[in-house]
Amino acid sequence: MKKFIRFFALGSILLQACNTSNDYEQVFKNPLLYSKITDQLTEVITYDIFTPPVASRIYAYGHLAAYEVIAHNNPKYNTLDGQIKDWKQVPAPPAEQPIQYQFAAALALMQVGEALTFSKETTAAIIDSLHRLAKDHGMPADMYNNSVQYADTVARHVLAWSKKDNYAQTRSATKYTIPNDEGKWVPTPPGYFQAVEPHWRTIRTIVMDSAEQFIAPPPPDFSKDTNSAFYKGVQEVYLTGKNLTEEQAAIANFWDCNGFKMNVAGHVMFATKAMTPGGHWMGITGIIAKNKNVDFDETVYNYTTVSFAVMDAFISCWDMKYEWNLIRPETFINRYMDEDWKPLLQTPPFPEYTSGHAIISTAAASVLTTIYGDNTPFRDTTERAWGWPDREFKSPREAAKEAGISRFYGGIHYRNSIIKAEEQGEKIGQLVMTKLKMKK
Repeated sequence: MKKFIRFFALGSILLQACNTSNDYEQVFKNPLLYSKITDQLTEVITYDIFTPPVASRIYAYGHLAAYEVIAHNNPKYNTLDGQIKDWKQVPAPPAEQPIQYQFAAALALMQVGEALTFSKETTAAIIDSLHRLAKDHGMPADMYNNSVQYADTVARHVLAWSKKDNYAQTRSATKYTIPNDEGKWVPTPPGYFQAVEPHWRTIRTIVMDSAEQFIAPPPPDFSKDTNSAFYKGVQEVYLTGKNLTEEQAAIANFWDCNGFKMNVAGHVMFATKAMTPGGHWMGITGIIAKNKNVDFDETVYNYTTVSFAVMDAFISCWDMKYEWNLIRPETFINRYMDEDWKPLLQTPPFPEYTSGHAIISTAAASVLTTIYGDNTPFRDTTERAWGWPDREFKSPREAAKEAGISRFYGGIHYRNSIIKAEEQGEKIGQLVMTKLKMKK
């Protein structure tokens, strides 16, 4: 709790660090403001312990609201009206009324974020900090009121649209029944948690036609035969885990992104939190936008396209996970090879095939590569809050490859599951950038 409050207080100070005068345009057109607000939303999502798929929904819907605000002002961008599922009649701003669109975009992002998260007091404080920025920096009253009203109108439109995506139905859907068949997923230690989001594949996609648009081929047939492809895949995880190099362990830990890790110390069990994989890629998106010195509106565009790719990638991945219900390496190894073996990372509570990290990282990297090209080096500073040193990457694709293989080093995925997920993720990222006509 204390760590979370310190972060928010620091964020508030940074937001109000400019000189107070009639410089509201300068304040709100600063792209770092939008990245900072997104980072604060990530802190809320982390604190509230949303699962990775649910977190992706919050990001996608929040950034959609912000994007529609800037698209209705900047002639460089097209509204998404009619381009994504059921997204119609997007409210246009009132004619001939002054609006500060960047202020309205940041407000719309956080108003959606406030509605979709639990920590209302904190999200309300972030929103209040934006209001105070506008007033402290001399925004005229009529512009302020019009901007607030337009942000609210767009946010409400997004939230009305969100209620038709089947999310509420998945909250009350029938409980997942663990298969009894050999070779199927079962809960794993130390928490033995029930399956996470078993009905996520029924969520409405954003850009994909359906969850089944980019299905992966079947995994190797389950087998205890030491000469089988499946056994050899498990053995590779086992032997790699027993002989990890320091660098491999560092890679696994850096990309862990376990939102709710159960720690065991003697007879005591306690949980720790971390941001989700999608939150990690939100951070990377902000880092690259800053490095490229893009303006506020393009920063919003970048976050929106990446968040769309990540959300659809989670839907596609979860469709495969619960189609095959494949056993995790830890379970197989403990049952049939070595009862004392433990993976470096804690096995997450859902089936193995395909890899969520690999698919969403590749989808995000595909989008960022399409926008900026392969030669996009950056220093990834997103894990500082969790004590991990920065890592340098030559490109988003290099980072995505490392994110994928980190799950193999961590002992929680077979190599084949990572490879097939990367193929899925690339297709999803490309679809976002080719199907949507966001830039004119």
